[in-house]
Amino acid sequence: MGETTADTSTYLAIGLGGEHLAALIADPGPASRLDGTGAAFVVAGIDRIDGSAPGGRTVEPTVAAAFLAAHAPGTAFLAAAAPHRDHPYNLARRVASLDHLSRGRSGLILGVRDAYAPGDTAWGGAGLTEGAPLEAGTTRDAAVAVQKLWQSWPHESIVADHETRIFARAEQIVHVDHRGVFDVAGPLTVPSTPQGSPVLAWYAGSPEEAATAGEVADLVVFGDAEPERIAQAVAALDAARSSRLAGDGRRPLLFVRVTVDGGDAALAAAESAAARAGVDGILLRPDADADVFDVVDGLVPRLADLGIVRTAEGRTLRERLALPEPARLLGGARPAFPPPQPQPPLAFTPSF
Repeated sequence: MGETTADTSTYLAIGLGGEHLAALIADPGPASRLDGTGAAFVVAGIDRIDGSAPGGRTVEPTVAAAFLAAHAPGTAFLAAAAPHRDHPYNLARRVASLDHLSRGRSGLILGVRDAYAPGDTAWGGAGLTEGAPLEAGTTRDAAVAVQKLWQSWPHESIVADHETRIFARAEQIVHVDHRGVFDVAGPLTVPSTPQGSPVLAWYAGSPEEAATAGEVADLVVFGDAEPERIAQAVAALDAARSSRLAGDGRRPLLFVRVTVDGGDAALAAAESAAARAGVDGILLRPDADADVFDVVDGLVPRLADLGIVRTAEGRTLRERLALPEPARLLGGARPAFPPPQPQPPLAFTPSF
């Protein structure tokens, strides 16, 4: 299970679809109100991966998250994506850049299929490859490749030594040499981020998919709030052998999606889901035509007043979720560059 705590309340998250993102970007002033929710994170573009039909408007999730992070500086964001559209290298680069821009308040949430992507194979829409089947195994392989890339350029390799004129210990930058559904040599062209690696999440539509996600993810968002299905997802995660976490007996955190479509049904569903054993958080998913701030100003305070959710605190997203640093995946990897050689000091001759 997730980390044991005396607090019986759960984490809160909010899922925004393309219509919500487009509206907030057109008028970003209200975005700052997200900071008052106490949410552990907001998912940008959840409609891409949760089985929704494509909406009339959307914004690429990493772009939307970077924009909104500047207007809601107290909010953390997960960008939604799937290998259906995005190659692991491009995903790793964009999300690492987002995490630098947001000072460690970012991560990636993967799904199997992107509702806005063409074709029926992974990365086949670009016409550059025959693609791979859209299934959990393909997403799992993409997740592993992304995580390796995030570790391929350690931030500690940047030394900026003025005396030796060595900017980085280049021998610490390594190839990932990932071979699987996707073949990726690496390294990434972006150094590791303020939280070591961005948080890696997975949106799972079934207990079977949750079991696969549990092998590689920091957290899993489960798309079914029925009690029996939640119990099945908890059991699947408890049984999964995670290579993502640092071997301290934890399994990925489990968030349960709760659809918000007006009335008190969402309040009752959120209370029921949060009370289930093994559930670490709830994710409120407003319908495409719902006003996000009806949720922010109405439902969220009621959940807090009832003690169902708690405020997530911390400088980085990983700290907010009390997540350990991920396991190192590149021990013994081959260096991408030779060790740099010290250089003589620059000679400076005044021009006057």
